[in-house]
Amino acid sequence: MKIILPRHDFQEALQAIASVTGGRTTKPILDCVRLVAGPEKLEMSATDGEIGLRLSVPALSVEEPGESVVPADRLLSIVRELGDVEVSLETSDPYCTIRGEGRNFRIFMMSPGDFPPVAQFEDAPDLVVSGAELRRMIHLTSYAAARETSRYAINGVLWEKQGKRLFMVATDGRRLARSGGAIVEASSGDFQIIVPAKALTVLEKVFSAPPDGEGWGIDIKVMPNQILMRSGDRLLSSVLVEGHFPKYQDVIPKSSDKRATLDREEFFHAVRQAALLTTEESRAVKLQFTPDKLVITSQSPEQGDARIEMPISFDGEELEIGFNPAFVNEALKVCPNGDVYLEMQESLRPGVLCGEDKADFLYVIMPVSLST
Repeated sequence: MKIILPRHDFQEALQAIASVTGGRTTKPILDCVRLVAGPEKLEMSATDGEIGLRLSVPALSVEEPGESVVPADRLLSIVRELGDVEVSLETSDPYCTIRGEGRNFRIFMMSPGDFPPVAQFEDAPDLVVSGAELRRMIHLTSYAAARETSRYAINGVLWEKQGKRLFMVATDGRRLARSGGAIVEASSGDFQIIVPAKALTVLEKVFSAPPDGEGWGIDIKVMPNQILMRSGDRLLSSVLVEGHFPKYQDVIPKSSDKRATLDREEFFHAVRQAALLTTEESRAVKLQFTPDKLVITSQSPEQGDARIEMPISFDGEELEIGFNPAFVNEALKVCPNGDVYLEMQESLRPGVLCGEDKADFLYVIMPVSLST
């Protein structure tokens, strides 16, 4: 292999690859990137055994096609330090040589035959979803997924297709986030799958809108144990999480008799300020709702207490309820609305945080005990 590449584009592609190869593994081959030089471009692929990524970089020139497998982080470190406009790659067993102007690096290659296969998108997509809409739904839900090391169903994000809409749901057992958005095109029936949260984190990093920003769609194909997502020349694949996702519909309150209208940014800062005087043992703030005012209080036995007031609009009988401030603010941080609504029933029943349309976003949060 002998190829010359634009350094900036090559570095950006390697940074995308690093989002897949950066985890812990006992298999050195999974820390590598596979490079295949074709007639006009360099094709790159990486996998951690569960998530795979394919992309390409247009070549300035290709003198000799070929392939190599090299450590991704080492290659990225070298390319990042080069100040040149162009970078040259050349392979001669057992080395891959990286050249800039007056600079020469050689790194050991690994056998391409040992590199695991990375999926390809060969058939028509089952769905096409707006890239901006898909990113919005991921942003509104993925933070609520469980972070356990064992592979339970709630470690992933549920994707649920219902007609012309796609819903995403994530929960860790103490709160639940659901978002929904329109499907541009669909050729498949309704389905439910569980996508690993890490795959969605990678998607947010490596998929971006085209320069013109027009008509950005993401092709999606669902297979029995795998999902493929394609944006332009980038293909992200992931195994699906096995297991049964909880019946989340049973968690969402069907009705409420109390509703607060709050300025999202002011509510966010008020909760964060009250959280300054909470402890790890008692991560709770008390919210006291009256017709025109919300009083947020917290107390730390060894440090002191806090009281923050803010004007609100509130319908229903006055209520005191406790929430984990971190759980409240994680949802407020991602919610795009200027005003948010908090719907409640009783102090020991879950509340629902939402915007104007619950079909676009809702967040169920379990209360915490205020007893000392």
